[in-house]
Amino acid sequence: MDLLLDAFALVDCGIAEELAHRAAAPACGRGCQACCSQPIPATPLEIIALRLFMESQAPPEVQAAVRAVMGVPHEKKAAVQQPCPFLHAAVCSVYPVRPIACRRFVVFGAPCLPGEDPCKTRPKEVLHPNAAVLRAALRLTLPWYRPRYGLPEHMSAQDEQAFFFRVTTVLQVLL
Repeated sequence: MDLLLDAFALVDCGIAEELAHRAAAPACGRGCQACCSQPIPATPLEIIALRLFMESQAPPEVQAAVRAVMGVPHEKKAAVQQPCPFLHAAVCSVYPVRPIACRRFVVFGAPCLPGEDPCKTRPKEVLHPNAAVLRAALRLTLPWYRPRYGLPEHMSAQDEQAFFFRVTTVLQVLL
């Protein structure tokens, strides 16, 4: 998990640096959950971290609620439209280990409306984080993937990007 926590720290620092150059504060805050109903991409290592965190840190009632949501069978297409399975009582129950996609999604102006995709409705109010920081963060996790996926020691940036695209899934599909 150290590799993933380092990746999270790199992403968080990159976001903090970008926010420091903005005049406006993010509209996102506790209880803001509109983005939690959009498809949330996560890598296998992030999914493992979410599970470990849930099993070791979440209160029993939260664990039970998440298990109940994840135990309900859904058609995959319909599941993508469901809220994140880790959203509990309008709060992220896995916030310390939330996926990189969640860490990078920042909206300015007003909080998102239910069902709104601010990337479409007001793209200028959505932070577009530095892609190089994302690539560097994902690259930090490659040592975990190499033996499991038979990856070579050295990969081009395009091969790394293609690999992470292939192994990334949407949290809601795990339902």
